[in-house]
Amino acid sequence: MFQRLLQKHLARGILGRKMLSIDKGSIALASDLGLKRTENQDRTALMKFRSSTASYTVIAVVDGMGGMRDGEKSAEIAISTFLCSIMENVHLGSKHAIMQATMTANNAVFEFTNGKGGSTLSAILLASDGTHMTVNVGDSRIYAKESIFGKVIRLTVDDSLAETVGGSGTELLQFIGMGEGIRPHVVPLPLEAKQVYLTTDGVHYIEPNTLSDIIKHAEKITQVVERLIATARWCGGPDNATVSAIDLELLNFEEPLDDASIVQISDPHSSTQFIFPQFQLESEVSLPETSVQTQNNSINIAQSEKSAAPSRTSTLVEEKESITETVKVEAKTPPKRKKRQSKKAVDHLDSADEVQIKMTIFDEAGCESHEVEDDDSK
Repeated sequence: MFQRLLQKHLARGILGRKMLSIDKGSIALASDLGLKRTENQDRTALMKFRSSTASYTVIAVVDGMGGMRDGEKSAEIAISTFLCSIMENVHLGSKHAIMQATMTANNAVFEFTNGKGGSTLSAILLASDGTHMTVNVGDSRIYAKESIFGKVIRLTVDDSLAETVGGSGTELLQFIGMGEGIRPHVVPLPLEAKQVYLTTDGVHYIEPNTLSDIIKHAEKITQVVERLIATARWCGGPDNATVSAIDLELLNFEEPLDDASIVQISDPHSSTQFIFPQFQLESEVSLPETSVQTQNNSINIAQSEKSAAPSRTSTLVEEKESITETVKVEAKTPPKRKKRQSKKAVDHLDSADEVQIKMTIFDEAGCESHEVEDDDSK
């Protein structure tokens, strides 16, 4: 299924620091291992997709709970399940979709850890119809910079003893994977928000006033992200630090499509497009288990005759023994090629299912991926 494929795709850990800036600087994703950890249990991803009625952008950050079982794997399950569930339920409305996605992610992680492991979750769902929603579980956070006076406001409260009930300690009262009793904090994004920042707790070692000053005085969100990651290291880098940011004034929503077949996934490594032939997002996003094949040639996706960016193409082939619904295939079908397993592909999943999906990994014009440098610029 697509969730398992996405989970493997987002399983690429980050050693050191990595950052990706896309869509002409309107979105930035970065993560840093820190100075004390041996593995990065943070994950962040952006998903862009379209339906027949609206276009959507989703950004999520998760932080695996290192003191519990399989924190890194829990984070991967949480974020991949959350994103897939958003697509499955968005036709029911943004609020319902983000709530259901959070509950589904909680159940999936609980099934894996039996309540003995989990992750945090902070996410934002933006829709071209203006229904923007946020969700938070745990101690990852969401900040917003207001459009008029540039004031930085924190939109979330940590699910910790200290912040929720005024006690002491950083133990979490709820997290993704706890099972029954979870109560996600789902609220609309304030209308005055100009920029939005999602952070994991490695960033929270920065003194609050310093964090606000960094956000307030930088001209671009890419500068903010670089400086927050660098400053977290200067504070000792005791934990993984992840920041994802979006500039709402620069963000452009694409037009809705009746054939909503393209899903873009970005993380600090790269941007990837999953192309589902004649795929409707209003239907359930449950695909058979997949294996990845490669092609020697590259294709131009998203009808981009205007794009000059190079593409690296791989074809994901899933086999299905019986299909209850007819899958429509475009008239122009590329010639069959001898299939071989890509060395960069995900592990082969044994399946008797067949549905063909194309995945194109590309570097857009204006898409920059690089190591985050210590930023001492003003």
